[in-house]
Amino acid sequence: MIYTCTLKIQTYEIHSNISHLLGQKLLTYALQEEKSIKYRDEPLTLNPWGKPSLKNHPNIHFNISHSFNCIACVISDTYAVGIDVEKIRIFNPYAAKKVCTTEEIKKIYSSSNPDRVFFKFWTLKESYIKAIGKGLSHPMKDINFEIYPDGQILSNLSECRFHLIEDTNEFITAVCYLNI
Repeated sequence: MIYTCTLKIQTYEIHSNISHLLGQKLLTYALQEEKSIKYRDEPLTLNPWGKPSLKNHPNIHFNISHSFNCIACVISDTYAVGIDVEKIRIFNPYAAKKVCTTEEIKKIYSSSNPDRVFFKFWTLKESYIKAIGKGLSHPMKDINFEIYPDGQILSNLSECRFHLIEDTNEFITAVCYLNI
């Protein structure tokens, strides 16, 4: 299940100080609603790259993301999960060259909205990296996507399925469901 909230706070300084805490609150709510688990009472364990999990509920997977004033959370007892939310802004061509394949870069530059297309690729890649729990130690350029106008997403990652959420002109959210 995916949970999101958008804060009415517009200044970066304020929201950057509370986004992490609100992400924890959103996760607390999600775990209570979906699994009747009281997050604050649960011991956590960290994998070698720092991804947290519930020590007493190893089959429940979760992930949190925040960007500017938007916070997102996903939980699953079926899949390892990763989520990334990003505010659409002017993309950095240097970053695109570092993380995108040649085909993805062509799609970005041929688009009428290159910023949006870049952040679709970015959030999809980031959601996968978060699902596998290895942080940025996994090269993003090794992951490639084809996004079709009907919403279908193909990748070179057969063990995953992906979901893009574009419910506003301001943010893009991607979720990765990794078969375990």
